[in-house]
Amino acid sequence: MINITWLRTFCALAEFGHFTRTAERLHMTQSGVSQHIRKLEDQLDTDLLIRQGKQFSLTNAGEQLYKE
Repeated sequence: MINITWLRTFCALAEFGHFTRTAERLHMTQSGVSQHIRKLEDQLDTDLLIRQGKQFSLTNAGEQLYKE
């Protein structure tokens, strides 16, 4: 079963498109957001983001998960 807190963090990140804005909106730290995403990726055994420095894009799996 997917951890709902991690999923909410992922959806907020996909919506806001920025780790800092997501952290501010969720009253978290940037590292907390990153940890949630990493834990969700580990739980699902797939990458959800393509990280490019401070920017990112969703993988196909990430796009599918966000749509659902």
